[in-house]
Amino acid sequence: MLSRTEIERLAAAAHELRPDWPVKSLCTWLLGTHANRAYRDVAVALAWVACDPQTNTPKRMDEAGPWWQAVKVAGSDATDHRYARCPEPGHTSFPAANCAACRSEKLAAPDEQTAAPTLAISADQAAINERGAANAKRALAHHTARTTRTKEQPE
Repeated sequence: MLSRTEIERLAAAAHELRPDWPVKSLCTWLLGTHANRAYRDVAVALAWVACDPQTNTPKRMDEAGPWWQAVKVAGSDATDHRYARCPEPGHTSFPAANCAACRSEKLAAPDEQTAAPTLAISADQAAINERGAANAKRALAHHTARTTRTKEQPE
């Protein structure tokens, strides 16, 4: 993560390469979009973009371009992602702090501590449950029959 001093140094260096890019604007942009990257990675990519004659604005660094390959050649294992990725195999498209794949795997395999206990009921409670279910079925059947008769009879 970049410190304020590092951001100011990078902005000043980019301004020296491209005097038409104001230092204050560069600081604001770097703080908002690249502050979570490593200092060296931003320095390499920003220098590449600033020296490229096809570049009109430093925001070109937000794109996936050859400057991020230059960062890798310079010895970084960084990618063009703006946040840390989940290290689990197959989860690298998710952010480390909020990996949907990890969450879904955790939900799919409940552990013994969070699993709902199975409750044994007495024979009396089972009979009460059966009577309640039968009453509910009769009420639904009565309602359905009554609704059907009402629809069949014209008003």
